[in-house]
Order: sequence, then structure tokens, then C-alpha cells
Amino acid sequence: MSGITRNVLMTAVAVLALGAAAFAQSANSTQTPPANSTQTQPANSAPAQPANNAPAQSANTVQVQTANGVSYLTDGAGTTLYYFTLDVDGRSRCVGGCLSKWPPFNAASITVPSTLSAGDFGTIQRPDGSSQTTYRGWPLYYWYKDQKPGDATGDGAGGVWFIVKVPAYTVMIGTSRKARGNYLTDGQGNTLYYFRKDTPGQSNCSGGCLKAWPAFNAATVQVPSALNPSDFATITRADGSSQTTYKGYPLYYFVGDKKRGELAGQGLHRVWYVIDPRRFPPAQ
Repeated sequence: MSGITRNVLMTAVAVLALGAAAFAQSANSTQTPPANSTQTQPANSAPAQPANNAPAQSANTVQVQTANGVSYLTDGAGTTLYYFTLDVDGRSRCVGGCLSKWPPFNAASITVPSTLSAGDFGTIQRPDGSSQTTYRGWPLYYWYKDQKPGDATGDGAGGVWFIVKVPAYTVMIGTSRKARGNYLTDGQGNTLYYFRKDTPGQSNCSGGCLKAWPAFNAATVQVPSALNPSDFATITRADGSSQTTYKGYPLYYFVGDKKRGELAGQGLHRVWYVIDPRRFPPAQ
């Protein structure tokens, strides 16, 4: 083979080798993506979910729950709220160890459904300086054994703890040493009395007596579970007005009671007394 022929062949081989190398490099570049290629999605590449896609939460800090035909107050998460009969004057009597079982409920602001009035709620300062929400003057609590929304296992506990029914109670139970236990009040904790000179279904208090002992009348009866609604009725007085009775006996206020929880009329003239539901009517 001549020198010219050898030179031509060597040149051709070199060109082919360079072309193969270039092809191989091109092929490898498409088969092995760089670490930051589009196959590894950046963490922030997914579209952000709008806030309103989260599970719906109640806009109300106090709600109304209904179970077994009874409606009652809960917090915004559906946890049941209670009242304590010893708080009849509007101050909390649950302190110390009591609070471990009955923690106070406190809402920084009150928003309620249309079935409630925000004006019925307030705030008190507890003995330790903390705040507690009230409803119609009664401090509100949780019960530590209620495990899920709607539970009301504390209702009636000890005869002094009750759920807060809706519509609001028209007759409630208070507790006082002076009364020697439980006694009837209206929905705001004002003491109710009976007159020993009355007879079932008949009021014998009129004129000046009635000025000192105004008749109590509830258009509807809403009571805690410890009371039987059928024990309440309405009579028509001689002047045509209505008066609520309990187990037949007319109920009264006393003008000497200036604020809720007072018992200035208890035992007055030995004919005016509060009513302990468990011991009424007393033997004559």
C-alpha cells in the first residue's frame, strides 16, 4: 500500500472515531438528567391550598347542642357547659380541688347563634384573678369526664351541677347554708318563697302582703333535670293575674332581697320559707 493510501485511511479512521465519541456524548446527555432536572419537583412547586379548604370550624364561641330532645349550651367545639348551684349569687364557689374536675370556661369574646343573645353572657373575675364566662349571671364550667362533643355526663352530679338548657331556665336550683341546702330560684338566681297560709291552688297573699311579696309568674317552665316540669302549674289570682305554683303552692319573691342569691325572707314571721324540692311540701 502506498504512503498516500495509508494517510487517507488513517484520516478516515480518526474522523469516524471523533464522530462516534460525539454521538455517545449526545446519547448520554439525554439518558442521565442532571440532579436539578424537571424529574425532581421543587418543594414549592405544588399549588398552595386555599385556607377555606380546611375542615369547617364553628364561628361561634358558644353553641347550642341538641340530644334526646334537650338543647343545651356547649363551647365552640361542642363541649358541654354546666352551672353550679352554689354560684347562685354570681360568684364562683368552685375552687381548689373542685377546679380539677370542673374547669372554668372562659371565652375572650362571645359570638353566638341566632337562638342565643350575646347580651346574656358576661365575665367575672375569679378568686385567683383569672376570668370566667357567665350566662345570665351563672359562671360556666366544663366537666372533666366529658370525653367527646355532646357528652353531658355531669348533669345532675351531686344534685348541684347541671347543664345549661336552651331556652334558658325559668326556674333553677340554688344552694346555700342559710337555706340548709337546695332551694328554688328564678332563672337569674333570685330566691322564690312559699307562704304557709296558702293552700294548694290558692293564694292568700293580697293587698299590702302582695307589695312585699310579689307573685312570681313564668310564661313557660324550663327547669334542670332534678326538677319535674309537671310539678309546676299556673293559677289565676283574684285580680286576674297569673302566678306560678310548685306542687300546688304559689311562688313569690321578697322585696327585701335586693340582689340574686339573697335570702332575707327565709323564715320571716315563721310563715315565709324557701323551697327545698326534695322536702316539699313540708308536713303541716
